[in-house]
Amino acid sequence: MSTSNDVRLRDLVRRLPDWMRKDLASSDGQRRERAEDALHAMLLPLLEGTGGTPS
Repeated sequence: MSTSNDVRLRDLVRRLPDWMRKDLASSDGQRRERAEDALHAMLLPLLEGTGGTPS
């Protein structure tokens, strides 16, 4: 992972909303799945190299 992607990933993790952090740790499967899906949607642009910003 390039340095810029590393910085973007760290920034993304720092911006995670409280509900997502709590739901990722939840024992409720539906809540956890919702948070996982939301996190996936946030990570996908970064992994695809777009970083969620226009080129």
